[in-house]
Amino acid sequence: MPLSVSNLSKSYAAAASVKAVRDVSFEVEDGSFLAIVGSSGSGKSTLLAMVGGISRPTTGKVELGGNNLWAQSDNFRADFRNSTIGFVFQFASLLPTLKAIDNVALPALVSGALSEKAAYARARVLLEQVQLADRIDSFPGELSGGEQRRVAIARSLINSPKILLADEPTADLDQETESEILELLLEIHRAHKLTMILVTHNKDIAAMADKVLTMKAGAAELGQASERVPSPHLASSARVDSIYDISAQAVAREKVRLGVGFERYVGRFVLILLPLLALIYVINLGVASWQQSVIATQLDKQQALEDLAMSDLKAGVKDIRMAASGTYELDLFLRNSKGDKPMFVMVPVTRVFVQVGNSWQETAIEPLDKPTSSVVQIAGERIFHYRLKPNVSGYTQLIPYYMHVRITNDLLVSPSSLPKDDLVERNDSYYVYLKPHGINNSLIESKMKFADEPPVYMPMPPH
Repeated sequence: MPLSVSNLSKSYAAAASVKAVRDVSFEVEDGSFLAIVGSSGSGKSTLLAMVGGISRPTTGKVELGGNNLWAQSDNFRADFRNSTIGFVFQFASLLPTLKAIDNVALPALVSGALSEKAAYARARVLLEQVQLADRIDSFPGELSGGEQRRVAIARSLINSPKILLADEPTADLDQETESEILELLLEIHRAHKLTMILVTHNKDIAAMADKVLTMKAGAAELGQASERVPSPHLASSARVDSIYDISAQAVAREKVRLGVGFERYVGRFVLILLPLLALIYVINLGVASWQQSVIATQLDKQQALEDLAMSDLKAGVKDIRMAASGTYELDLFLRNSKGDKPMFVMVPVTRVFVQVGNSWQETAIEPLDKPTSSVVQIAGERIFHYRLKPNVSGYTQLIPYYMHVRITNDLLVSPSSLPKDDLVERNDSYYVYLKPHGINNSLIESKMKFADEPPVYMPMPPH
C-alpha cells in the first residue's frame, strides 16, 4: 500500500517549545521497505505512531491508499488500523492469561473480519510460519523473549494488513535472537509483498531497505540505502507461504477457544476492552517517559544556572575611599571562581542607603566606568567603580559617629552573551559602617580604640 507523509510535526503540551517531530515529508511505494534510523529521542517512535494512526500530529498529513488518515473520524481510523495496518511494538505486549494462538487470533475476533474458526485456522498457520508450531498452546510466561516477539509478529498479520509497522521490535533481545526476528520480518515482507516501515538500530538490516529515513532532533532526511546486500538467511522464502488462503477443511476442523454461550458475549466485551487498555497503557508509558526525560533535563539545566549565579559568581565590596567634596569612591567586585565556565552579567544596578531611625534613606551614587555594552563577561575578577555622596543628616549611629550603610547590587547572570531562557536573577546586599567626612579622628578615638587610625569603612556580615 503506498504511503505519503506531508509536513508532519508533533509538539507535546508539557513542552510546547520542543518539537518531537519537525516538518517530516516522505513517500513509500507499494510493497517497498523503508528503514527509519536515528539516535534515542530523535523522534522515530513518535513519527511511526502518527503514521499508524495512534498519535495525532500537531500539523501535517498522512495518506495511506488514498485515505487522509487524520482527516477521518476516530471510528474510521480505528477500523482502518485494524484491517489495514499491522503493528509490531518494542515489547510483545501479549495478554498473559491467553495462550499464544488466542493472542494471535484476538484482533480478528475483535474486528469480526473472520469467523471464529477461520481466525483460529489462520492463527495456527501464522504460528507455524514463525516456527512456533510446537508452542501454540503455551502462555506468554512460558515463552522466551524471542518466542514472544514471534507471536507478536504473527498477531500483526492476522487481519491480512497491507502495511506493516515495526517499532524496534528487537530492543531487548540478544544479538542472535535479534537477527532471527529481523530476518523473519524481512522474509514476511518479501513473501507477502507488504509495505514495511521498520524502526531499527541494526545497520545491516537498514542496508537492505529500499530507502532509509534518518531522524535527528525530530527532523528527517530521506535517502537510498547505502548497500543492498541480501542476507544469506533470506535466500528462500519457501516457509513463508500465503497466509490468506486457508482451506475449508482446515477451518472446519479448527476449535474455537474463546467464548461460548453467555461467556462468549462477556468475552467479546473483554476482548474489545483489554487491547484498547493495553494500547493506551503503552502509549501513556512512552509519553510519560519522554515527559520525565524533558523535565529532568530542564531541572538539570536550571540547577546548573543556579550554581553558576549563586555559587560560581563571587561578589562583594572591594574598597571604599574618601574623595573630594564629601564624596567616596566605591569599588565592587565580581569574580568567576570557575574560570573555565562562560559567565556573563547585565551591568549591575547598584543603590546605596543610609539608616535613619528605623528606615533606610537612599543616597546618590553614579558609576565612574562607562561600559561599551550592557552585557559584560566575567572571566576572572572585574571591578566596578562608583562615586557616592551619602549627604544624609540625622543618620543612626550604631557605632559612634559612623553611618550604617547598605549597598544593594542587582544582577542578571547567564552562561551566554545572548541569553534567551538561561537567565538567573541575583540580588545582593552588603553592609558597612562608613566614617563621615568632617569627623576628627581624635573624636572617634575618644569613643573607640583602634590599632591604627579609624578606618574609612568597616564591613559587616549580611543582616
